[in-house]
Amino acid sequence: MTTSVTTSPYWTQDQAVAYEAALEAINDVIAGYSEQIEAEENSPQPNAQRLAWLSMRVSHARDEAHSLDVNDDASVSQVLAEYGAIVRARDAAEALANAA
Repeated sequence: MTTSVTTSPYWTQDQAVAYEAALEAINDVIAGYSEQIEAEENSPQPNAQRLAWLSMRVSHARDEAHSLDVNDDASVSQVLAEYGAIVRARDAAEALANAA
């Protein structure tokens, strides 16, 4: 005799979408910092303090991504707000620079 076990999903669709968006924002920020690191390393006089700060920010973002829990709605929302704001600010600054 077999028994039928009904299991519900571990998270909702809305939680999954928000979680993926938060991870995407984190990865976008990491990509932006990595681009800045490359530019700084290739500058005639690289600024060691700036490189250290950028590397610290990349490390922090990676830690944030690794510790993010799809079921922690408050943390996912906070990460999405924080990293989304960083991406929007960077994109706006790039748009202004390109318009000049």
